[in-house]
Amino acid sequence: MGVKILVKDSKFMVIEGIDEVRTLNLGNYIKSLNTVVLDLSEAAYITYKGLGKVIFNDKELTFGELFTKFSRSHNDWVKFVVLCDLRNRGRKAKAGFSDNSIVLEHSGNKYLIYVTEENAPITPNDLVNWVSSALSKLSLIHISEPTRPLYISYAV
Repeated sequence: MGVKILVKDSKFMVIEGIDEVRTLNLGNYIKSLNTVVLDLSEAAYITYKGLGKVIFNDKELTFGELFTKFSRSHNDWVKFVVLCDLRNRGRKAKAGFSDNSIVLEHSGNKYLIYVTEENAPITPNDLVNWVSSALSKLSLIHISEPTRPLYISYAV
């Protein structure tokens, strides 16, 4: 296991294997912490794939314990499932800017994917806020649900 992730102040900080995490194109480098910080979905992906371990209070967490202790909403699981599916298909994907978004790089473009469960209601206000955020960061968006990722697509 090359990657070691320490949970501190509710942040998943890479303390060993930063080069491996960069190669995987996961997380974001935080200059003030001098390390890469991962989203829960990314830490779970590394654990699930056997690429590393997550340490909390001097104890290695199992994949299940990771979600039990740190999941704040059902979206965390859905986001992990979509992230894992995209990466298993060879796509270059990482956690996005919100609890239910993923950034996908494909054919030289970056897409912000809104991840939700099938038939889950989305308020118009939530959708407008998300699209506004997406447009300020990227030029293309994609709406997906885990049973059919990459099939419902909207490009702006």
